[in-house]
Amino acid sequence: MRRKLKGLAVLLWVLLSGFCSVAGADDALNAKTKASYLFNFTKFVEWPALMSDTLHVCIVGAEPIVNLLSDLASRDTKGHLLQIWSGIDDPQICQILYIDQDAPDLQALTRQVRGNQILTVSDAEGFAGRGGCIGFYTENGQIKLEINPDAVRNAQLKINALLMEIARIVR
Repeated sequence: MRRKLKGLAVLLWVLLSGFCSVAGADDALNAKTKASYLFNFTKFVEWPALMSDTLHVCIVGAEPIVNLLSDLASRDTKGHLLQIWSGIDDPQICQILYIDQDAPDLQALTRQVRGNQILTVSDAEGFAGRGGCIGFYTENGQIKLEINPDAVRNAQLKINALLMEIARIVR
């Protein structure tokens, strides 16, 4: 059973990462990797009080990711439609909120949505350790994940165990 679970975790990692490497890669490749992760989070995160068939993915400060996610929006996401928002006035409409590390309002947005059913994600260094749900970091030339289970629990979300297994856990 444990061997089967490890095999599934490896398969999940392959699907999420798309074998994308950051070493020597340009910004377009990094954006593609992050967009793939964000898209796949819709399959591995549960929102308990989702009132509609639409998942709102909000992107702050990363226009290339917006364009890439818009291209993926027609794909299957466990029966949900994806609506991609760029630069939002009210983050409360989001189920996933990605805030680029260079966004000037990163901390304010994170505080504003804390405790709501919003999966907060960023590539800012130490984001998950500072109370965000999921942070991207680079290790050995690959974009990887760190997850803060306390932040996820405070957001009243559930993350699939397979996703937790491929991530570094931070508190």
